[in-house]
Amino acid sequence: MGVMDDEYFYVPKTVLPEHEQRAADKQCTMLKLDFIRKWVVKGNLDLFKTEQERDWAYIVRKEYRYHQKKAIGEGIAYTSLATVVYSLLIKQVSFKPLALFFVVTPFLVTPRLSKDCRRMFEMLNVGTEYELGAERNRVLEECNRISKRADF
Repeated sequence: MGVMDDEYFYVPKTVLPEHEQRAADKQCTMLKLDFIRKWVVKGNLDLFKTEQERDWAYIVRKEYRYHQKKAIGEGIAYTSLATVVYSLLIKQVSFKPLALFFVVTPFLVTPRLSKDCRRMFEMLNVGTEYELGAERNRVLEECNRISKRADF
């Protein structure tokens, strides 16, 4: 049976004030995303020694790229709509609003990845005997130290 959303988004109480906890959680999310980018997205999956590491890293890489492509598609849709509306308002064809694509897309990619970062990070929990799992646990310990709680 899969894990429910409540379990994914469960946040235990900590000793930090709320504003500091939000900042710590954001920093932890960025650490986890950096780990995923470095070890899974940019890394060579063929260098992992076991098939289990390769399989889970491949799944996380596909999911990461899916979220990026979906955000890029939404960015294209929003800027195309802005171009059409702008052209109708000035009653002349203009492609100036297409430049908004480079402004809009990063705001679509980051929240989508931040939301699913924990799930992708959990997928890489392959055990400490593997290189990927040991590095994941090192990042997890760093996140727990920053947020002052045992999150996982």
